[in-house]
Amino acid sequence: MNEWLQTSDVCVVDRGFRDMEDILREQGYNVEMPVYLKKGSKQHPVEEANASRLVTKVRWVVESVNARVKQWRFFDKVVSNHFIPSIGDLLRIVCAVCNKFRPPLATTHPDDKSIAEAMLEKCKKRNEIQKMVTEEGLLTKHTIYKLVDTSNVLDEITDFPVLSMEKLREITMGVYQLKQAPNYVREHEGEDGKFELYVCKIKENLLKIKIQSRHSNKLSHTVFISYSDEGDIEGWYCTCKAGARVVGCCAHVASVLWYLGYQRLEQQSVSRRHFKTSVLDASHIPSSDESDCDSLPEE
Repeated sequence: MNEWLQTSDVCVVDRGFRDMEDILREQGYNVEMPVYLKKGSKQHPVEEANASRLVTKVRWVVESVNARVKQWRFFDKVVSNHFIPSIGDLLRIVCAVCNKFRPPLATTHPDDKSIAEAMLEKCKKRNEIQKMVTEEGLLTKHTIYKLVDTSNVLDEITDFPVLSMEKLREITMGVYQLKQAPNYVREHEGEDGKFELYVCKIKENLLKIKIQSRHSNKLSHTVFISYSDEGDIEGWYCTCKAGARVVGCCAHVASVLWYLGYQRLEQQSVSRRHFKTSVLDASHIPSSDESDCDSLPEE
């Protein structure tokens, strides 16, 4: 490895390499890895969540390559020890076939530089909505909210911004969360087929949304979204582990924005369907963006 790398090179790794971090640093390399949630903590501080998002934004292609290799039956399970002498040759053959006949996982885009600059700039910012919710106790005050009749959201919330897919991508700084949004909405609707949505009576243009965890029926998260009269999304905050970040947003926030700002206005059908038909296929490889679920769980 030392033949390929130079001193001060940055090694972007996932948390499975935590035991190698000190060794890599001793060799003179810089190491970037998603931050572990501290014992007893329920949420990453905004600085940690932002920094981890930068790592997953860069590293997604590595996970996608691993997923592509594991589509081959030989590599989709534990390999027997007697293949050790030839495992390198077998892997090279599979990778060569993928490189020859499969489309590239990552391509350059004219907006890549501007997106990177925007992410680095936002990484230094704090979450103003989180600060407001925490300091003013907006999470625990129930009487200051009015439940919205979600069967008629267009009439109840007439001033919520209309969001194009391009605008949503600017907010999420990627497309992975948006690809999940339709299925996520289906699996986290209320009994009446809608989100449990509240309008804050003491804060103008502030919404609170209760949304069930993707991983546990017993766990739910609360999403706060603030918007302006000019049609801009001013900020967001979610109580999930990664919900404080402002470099993009978690899947809960992205799904709510997609539903309120895009889907409901497009009048697309998001009818309920059986759980088995709405689970994402683990073998699916995102073609143009990153999955941060493995490196930085959203829940």
